[in-house]
Amino acid sequence: MPQLHIDDIKINYEGYDLSQFGLFPLVAWYVLDVLKLRDYFRPVTVNKKRNHNQKRKPKKRDFTDEEMCVGLIALSILGISRMGQITERLSNETQLAKLLGLPRFFSQSTAHQYLNRFSKWHVSPLDSINHQLLVRYGNCTSQPIVVVDVDSQTHTLESRKREGAVVGYNRKKRGKPCYQWNVAFVCSEAVAQKLRAGNTHCRSVLIELLEEVAEKLDTPLMIARLDGGYLSSKILNTLVDMG
Repeated sequence: MPQLHIDDIKINYEGYDLSQFGLFPLVAWYVLDVLKLRDYFRPVTVNKKRNHNQKRKPKKRDFTDEEMCVGLIALSILGISRMGQITERLSNETQLAKLLGLPRFFSQSTAHQYLNRFSKWHVSPLDSINHQLLVRYGNCTSQPIVVVDVDSQTHTLESRKREGAVVGYNRKKRGKPCYQWNVAFVCSEAVAQKLRAGNTHCRSVLIELLEEVAEKLDTPLMIARLDGGYLSSKILNTLVDMG
């Protein structure tokens, strides 16, 4: 992949280089040259062969783990919120893909298949990558007093069966299977998160989240900013005991 190290950026599209994402080269430079995300994603092993004693020859993938992870992150930066939009909006964006070091953008089916191969084994490296990026580039690690903002969000599934996705606390789409996603933010940066079954109350993961934040940021001094749903007499007593 050609180096993108540059001091000044001038964007000029002509002919087949024309793109609806005109400023993306600046983002690609930041992702690859400043953050060096491809180096961080090398420990991810979704596409790598884990059992070397298998007689079956591993299936050759068109994209490596580093390429898939960088490409998936680029989707949100490009404003593509759903996998179903990949083929329609990015199939002709070959120059954009090359800026990220990809031969082309993967299809929506390839993205779905890749994410479906994820297991709990693969989540830990991603959490470690997130923590490394926070330590190196984030603001949360430099705060004298850590203010933790814990929020809960319901993630509704669309006609798909997933482990732990059950009908539960789903106000917007009652009766639909869902997950409960609880995230602890510091300086608007996600430090810790827990994904639980749809019928799991947010209180059950609060202390676990706060303890993880204290461990990752190595600080005993925190202020917790919570919504009313997290509060109970037991939770308040526990927070007092934690200081």
